[in-house]
Amino acid sequence: MSAVKPEPGSRLDSLLAEYAALKPQVDELTSRFNAVKDAIKVELTTAAPEARQIRVTHDALGAPLRLSYIESWRVDAKRLKAEDPATYVRYAVKSARWELRGGA
Repeated sequence: MSAVKPEPGSRLDSLLAEYAALKPQVDELTSRFNAVKDAIKVELTTAAPEARQIRVTHDALGAPLRLSYIESWRVDAKRLKAEDPATYVRYAVKSARWELRGGA
């Protein structure tokens, strides 16, 4: 692992300081936003329990919100790899990405 120590006054130095200032705010707002979204879902599904799609409007919204019930299928990759590794290898697709995280 490489370690980088930004030069004082550099662009990276400024970006890291801004990141440190914004991250707690973003985390707090994300948590609050997710709690509001979850509560809206509960209210809408209670108001229309049989519906699979619900549209709601409000003067505060720029556009209506739509709640949709979505089912999906997925492959249990861990189980497939354990029980049929040849099939797993035949269909496995490798991907890579950069991930920026806090911590040691």
